[in-house]
Amino acid sequence: MSSIRVRFAPSPTGTLHVGGARTALFNWLYARAQKGIFVLRIEDTDQERSTEESHQQILRAMDGLGLDWDEGPGKGGGFGPYIQSERLDIYREYTQRLLDEGLAYKDYSTPDEDDHRRKKLEEKGTLSAEDWPYRDLEPAEHEKFEAEGRVATIRVKMPDEGVVRWTDIVHGDMEFQYAVLEDWIAVKSDGFPTYNFACVVDDGLMEISHVLRGDDHISNTPRQIHLFKALGFRVPKFGHMPMILGPDKKRLSKRHGAASVEEFRDDRWLSSALVNYLALLGWSPGNDQEFFSVEQIIKKFSLKRLNNTAAVFDYEKARHLNGEHMKTLDLKEKIDTAWSILTEAGVVSDEGEKARLGQLLELLGNRFSHFDRTVAHLSAYYTDEYPVDPEVAAGIDDAARARLGALADSYAALSAFDAGSAEQVLRDLAAKTGEKAGLFIHPARFAISGSGSGPSLFDAMELLGQERVVRRLRDPRMG
Repeated sequence: MSSIRVRFAPSPTGTLHVGGARTALFNWLYARAQKGIFVLRIEDTDQERSTEESHQQILRAMDGLGLDWDEGPGKGGGFGPYIQSERLDIYREYTQRLLDEGLAYKDYSTPDEDDHRRKKLEEKGTLSAEDWPYRDLEPAEHEKFEAEGRVATIRVKMPDEGVVRWTDIVHGDMEFQYAVLEDWIAVKSDGFPTYNFACVVDDGLMEISHVLRGDDHISNTPRQIHLFKALGFRVPKFGHMPMILGPDKKRLSKRHGAASVEEFRDDRWLSSALVNYLALLGWSPGNDQEFFSVEQIIKKFSLKRLNNTAAVFDYEKARHLNGEHMKTLDLKEKIDTAWSILTEAGVVSDEGEKARLGQLLELLGNRFSHFDRTVAHLSAYYTDEYPVDPEVAAGIDDAARARLGALADSYAALSAFDAGSAEQVLRDLAAKTGEKAGLFIHPARFAISGSGSGPSLFDAMELLGQERVVRRLRDPRMG
């Protein structure tokens, strides 16, 4: 059996953003590639910011991406609970152990003392023994401070000298001098553990073999390695992935566009496309291939191919991949998804119209490359209340309106109306007036659909029907 155990441990303080989703994905891919165990752990010790709503959003986002977990909320496992607020007794046990063994101490620092230390560290880069006056208190001194009503935090004692070293999976050999690592808070005054403390206890007890996370955690790693060793846990292998940037090379955020998994879901992105693109943000397949199914990524995934430079989220490239993944969907799946979108938008309600949707999607083919354009591209074929492209509308002049009126009169006179007859009538009218057919085709496309592009004009006309086509060619928007 594989001894690979990895985890994704989000804090439920917001939605799952792209960077967090990539971290979850890489851990999941490694577990699946190595036939290991993928653990989901909810780190909710930040009681002020953690919410149940965020917790549920994270679970939905993970499920939507197809990142199923082997152990965690809703799945159970032999190392639970998997929600940190349910593990407080465990943290108290290990807190007491640190205190009993002299590896941690109660710190009664006032806010002013904390500020003084913080400023000194910023100015000099290091602290001395005198900055930690509560490190070695006598029992009577503890009693005195507690009688004064001071509430202590628990700090881990860090060595005064020496070096912490590890070989990072992404960045190679890393080291930190203990002299620059101040004693750090393991348990807050409210009794809840800090991230660094709870994370180590959980990773140690859950036998996590590899910790793959963002490189904003590098500064936490020396402290955590020290605590792993102090508590007698096996130190996992660490890999710190560079952050994801926006097109302007600044940290990806909402100002660049969608930044959370929920936003991409709301914009109707395919999960397979998002997983494909996220995998390419920090991992190299070893060639120029960009389109992958999830199964193909799992087969090729290796930690040796993780990149050590920041990745840039290119929305156009991601959207192109989404279009490529759309091509792999069968028609029924496209119909069902598009129908649900049109139904939610109030565009359709009659199930009898669903068959026509299949015809329309077949006509559109690969032009229909993103579900977020469903209403814009398809509503014109179901309702007269459809969006109009203002740029194309601005190009419809009086001459174009006159041509559309003449075309409407010719179509109204037909006894039978289909794609072939619609095309023949248009071309005959163009020849009669001595004008190019395109002068009729382009405004006609806009008149019937509100857009300057779409499926074959005459096939679309047949699908719309004679009455609707004639009415739209004479639409007040056309003059």
